[in-house]
This record gives sequence, structure tokens and C-alpha cells, in this order.
Amino acid sequence: MSWLNVLWLVLFLGKMETRQKAVFDLLFCLIQVQRETIRSLNKGRDKRLTDRQRRRLAILARAVPNDFLQSLAALIYSLDTFLRWYQRLVHQKYKPEPRRRQGRPVTSPETAALVRRLAEQNPSWGYRRIVGALKHLGVTLSKNTVARILEDAGLSPAPKRTRSWRCFLEQQWSSMVAADFFTVELTRDWGIQRVHVLVMMHLATRRIHIAGIVNEPTQAWLVQVARNETDEERGFLKEGAYLIHDRAAVFGEKFKATLAATGVTTVKLPARSPNLNAHVERVIRSIREECLDRFVIFSKGQLEYLLREYVAHYHEERPHQGLGNRLISGMQGKSEGRIRRRTRLGGLLSFYDRVSG
Repeated sequence: MSWLNVLWLVLFLGKMETRQKAVFDLLFCLIQVQRETIRSLNKGRDKRLTDRQRRRLAILARAVPNDFLQSLAALIYSLDTFLRWYQRLVHQKYKPEPRRRQGRPVTSPETAALVRRLAEQNPSWGYRRIVGALKHLGVTLSKNTVARILEDAGLSPAPKRTRSWRCFLEQQWSSMVAADFFTVELTRDWGIQRVHVLVMMHLATRRIHIAGIVNEPTQAWLVQVARNETDEERGFLKEGAYLIHDRAAVFGEKFKATLAATGVTTVKLPARSPNLNAHVERVIRSIREECLDRFVIFSKGQLEYLLREYVAHYHEERPHQGLGNRLISGMQGKSEGRIRRRTRLGGLLSFYDRVSG
């Protein structure tokens, strides 16, 4: 704005003595704003007014008559511009503050997962015990918050909370034996005969044992198996504290009682949970694919021989990924010497080692 325009405005204000101060304040502010704008342009900055400048002008323009603002519009800013700035000022002053969330802060998913982990891995821990463990880890939660997290996860309070299968297996792994049946078809002169093979596996060491072969397993037959396998000298279960098995009815009360008398506890798998016995099922698959499926089997005697050879190979000659590709027997391989191949079952099962010379 030029100084001649300012002088014209001063003369125009002679008829407005009662509002002269408000007009002069606005004009003085306009001159200041324009000086600030010129300095910004000289420094290469944006020529648009800042929010602070708009706020100052809007406050002063509110006290000036509209007819003067309309006269001023032709020179600098329109009346609508001043009103818009003023409305923005009012909105910012009186707009409601964001409502604060009531109640306790929301628990993060990571913290909730930690609470569930502590509860699942420690079935005897109550709410207060979990709160104490969390505090030691730098997490502060109330007893009610812990209770709500466990309730949402479907976990009962201690001591009603049961251990998960994973927790149970981890704690009892070294004394756990798994058992399962698989079937084999024998080719007889009069047709096909199906027999059942009971295999047991010590989970920690991966050692396996063929507990018996029978046409049709009965409770009486299994009771005799229980007696054989708990024998103090030769029984496969003499070092096992737990025997896990599926829900087949043949694993009856007499079978369980026979084992319990020698300190072996039977653990029945939950319904529709084949993965919980995955280790023994995997070894059954290996027996089939690596051995039995390669033969036409005519008798139980032949089947017993094939299984005996495979079990020996499995223990003494076959590396196991679950054991870091080591042999169950513990025999260490050599890095020097002539490579030798040893075979079983006519070359079906091979084993390589190094010998001197």
C-alpha cells in the first residue's frame, strides 16, 4: 500500500471519530504486515500471509465498520477475506478439545501375548504371580487386567488352568515314549492278510522298538505287551515315565493298570489331534517308504526280519535331522581314510563310513 493511499484513508476517517482508534489500529497493523511481507520477499520467502498475521488483522477488522472495509477492499483485502480470517480465529478459540479416553490405557498386543505365554507355560501361577513376573520384566499391569486378558483368551484361572500339550511335552520330554499301530498286508497262498504292528519311540533319543505283531490287537494281548516292555532287564519302558497313545479302545484299563503298577503313566491324546503324535507317525512313514513298500511280504517271519534289519539301520547307520544329523548310536564319523559302503537287505539300505588303509 502506498503512503498516498494511507493519507486518503486518514482523511476519510475524519467522519468516524467514534471509531477512529479501531481504524487507526487496523491501518497500523496493515502497514506492519506489508513491511513484514516485503522483508519476506526480499529473503525469497513465500509472499502469503502467515496465520499469525491473519489472526492480528482479523481481530482488528472485527471492530471496524463494514463500509470502511469495503472501501479498503479495493486497495488490499476483501471484506470476505477479513470475515473468513475472523471466523477461523473464533473456530480455533472455541473448538472443543479432543475427548480423553476414559479408563485404563489399552494393553498392547505384545503385552497381552506375554501374559498368555506366562499363563500357558506355568499352569499353577495365579493372577498375582503373573503380575509379579511382569513387574520383574518391566511391565506394570493390574490383577484385573491380567484376569481380563486370560478370560478373553479362554484360559481359566489357576489351579483350574490345564497345561498345554506343548508345555507338557517340554517338561516330560526326556521320559516320554510314544506308541502307535500301523498295518502291513501279507501275501498268503489263500489271499491277503492284514496284520498290526505296534511301534514305540523314545522321543528324546529317537530310539524305536517293535513291541509286537498281531493279527488283531486285543486288550489281553496289550496287557502282555505291557508286562514285556516294563521288564526290569529288557523292557523298552523301563526308563519311560509316560506313554502317550491314541484314543483306540484297545488301550483299556487293564493295560493302563499294568503299566501304572511299574510307575509308567499312560497319556491319551486329545480327540482329532494326530499332530501330537507326529514323531512316531513320521518313523512309521520312514519304515514304509524306505523298507516295507519295496518288498512283497509273504509271512510274519519275513516281516519280523525286515523290521529287525531296518531298526538296526535306523539306530546305527542312519543320520537323523532331529539330532543334528548324528547317529542315534553316537558313533562319530572319520574325516580321513578310505570310504566304505555297507548294505542291508540286498543293498536297499546303505551306510557309508571311512576305514584305515
